[in-house]
Amino acid sequence: MQSMLNSLLIRVSQRAKIDVVRPPNYHDHYSLEILVSDTTMEQEGFSRLFYNFNNVIEPKLCSTSGTAPSYLRGTMVRNGPGMFEIGDNKYEHWFDGLGFIQRYHFEDGKMYYSARYLESEAYTKNIEAQRIVAGSFGTSAFPDPCKSIFSRFFSSFIPSDDKHDNANVAFTPVGDGLYACTETPHMYRIDLETLKTLEPANFSKYVVLHTCTAHQLYDDSGDVYNIGSRYGPDSAHVFTVTKNPKYLKSESDSSWEHTTKIGEIKCSEAFYPTYMHSFGMSQNYLIMFESPIRIDIKKFVMRNFISTTYRDCMKWHSDKDVNVFILNKFTGEQLPLKLKMDPFFTFHHANTFEKDGCLVVDYCRMEQTGNFDALLIKNMKSGNFQNFLPYLTRLIIPLAIRDGAQQGENLLKSLKWADGCTATLHEDGVIRLREKRTCDISMEFPRYHWEKINMKEYKYVYGSSVLGTQKSVHLPGIVKADLYNGNHKVWRRENDKQVCGEPIFVPDPNGIEEDDGVLIVPVMTISDGQRPFVLILNAKSVEEIARFTIPEARIPLGFHAFYQGQPQN
Repeated sequence: MQSMLNSLLIRVSQRAKIDVVRPPNYHDHYSLEILVSDTTMEQEGFSRLFYNFNNVIEPKLCSTSGTAPSYLRGTMVRNGPGMFEIGDNKYEHWFDGLGFIQRYHFEDGKMYYSARYLESEAYTKNIEAQRIVAGSFGTSAFPDPCKSIFSRFFSSFIPSDDKHDNANVAFTPVGDGLYACTETPHMYRIDLETLKTLEPANFSKYVVLHTCTAHQLYDDSGDVYNIGSRYGPDSAHVFTVTKNPKYLKSESDSSWEHTTKIGEIKCSEAFYPTYMHSFGMSQNYLIMFESPIRIDIKKFVMRNFISTTYRDCMKWHSDKDVNVFILNKFTGEQLPLKLKMDPFFTFHHANTFEKDGCLVVDYCRMEQTGNFDALLIKNMKSGNFQNFLPYLTRLIIPLAIRDGAQQGENLLKSLKWADGCTATLHEDGVIRLREKRTCDISMEFPRYHWEKINMKEYKYVYGSSVLGTQKSVHLPGIVKADLYNGNHKVWRRENDKQVCGEPIFVPDPNGIEEDDGVLIVPVMTISDGQRPFVLILNAKSVEEIARFTIPEARIPLGFHAFYQGQPQN
């Protein structure tokens, strides 16, 4: 084993032209610490965010300015791509980089930073081979020399051992466990203190599906909901629930074994199912958008034979409407309404709630995405996302058609609070929905005071202007959208070399109002002259109250975070 590791270390250094050092737990070959050569540190701009990052095994104390509230006691973990080059191979898409989990631990007014690669099967295979051999969203894997062209062809039609388990997107709590997850059913439980990768989980053992959303939603009881897709002649959107294992007889208090199918809805076109990244959930319903970004299943099935990526199988169909599907969480029945909208796409939903016989759905809307070529690394390095702007948007859906309703009638006309949203009845019972933009400042990664108002009517959404506004003279950074009166508030970046990540809301345990609390905001820097830092903002005023400067040259752009507080004294 030791000789194999030494050989691997030499091979890594020679082929990748990077320095490899032995971390404290060198005996575990999954924990190789990869250091980027100093030449990459000279890069300015977004390019700085797309070089391999280092493991930070021992937590580092960050320098502090200002004063964080005493109730900020706990750990925030943040998920996202961290390794973009393996040997001579480079990932081509932002979604593809190997998962890298960062830990921000708050205690006694201090913050400690550490980070570690998620040791998935994809990570292990790639590191051992020193090339990209595990499939990903937008990068072709290096062909396996042990497979002939014919064996690769036949593997397209039978199950393979390629798990697509690079869980680099978000986190889902299940019972007492926290899982790193992506858009497949393959996840890994992680240790919140050490960031070690623990046991894998695969909930497709309990429900047949091929993909799922990365943003699983959960309720007050800890039950976890998701929507997946099953591909084939009977392609369908599969709605699932995982009951909290702590309240049932279970293998463990972090088990996925109580996962069942609630119901399913057939795809409008079996061989062109939609791609979705998130969904909405109210007290009684699950809501999904069947958008114009469609997956060519015939091409997908042939991907191993023709070296096609998942992204290559996607196409934006500008002639297709968005179909809105609603499923009852408890009966598994689809709401029998034909709901249609003009083409758009959303990565992320905010809150969803029921009011006056309607569903109110908030999300960040994009006009169109193509096949996500704007997020190719070569394009992201330019820092220009002007054609990829999301805006917070509200949709109101009537849950029934009233008796006597006439064709051409707006079914929301009696609702004074509908305020620009319409639901027009057309022939054949089709309801044409029109949404309303609720904030004119582009924002992504919407978050809100989950503990207080999840699935309830609410006032505020917090988000980051991470994409599309880097060259704006106003330099928006963090946005507090006021859904009641439009009096939005903004924390502005200090210069155009800063990029704000997803804001995480931490409630004041003694607070009364919805916005009593603070926001944790990681700020990446794209200049060698600036250190990355974490802002603590007053959630009411969106003003800085504390700052923790991280003793690292860079931190990744990343995707999503999860905060777990410690009991208050």
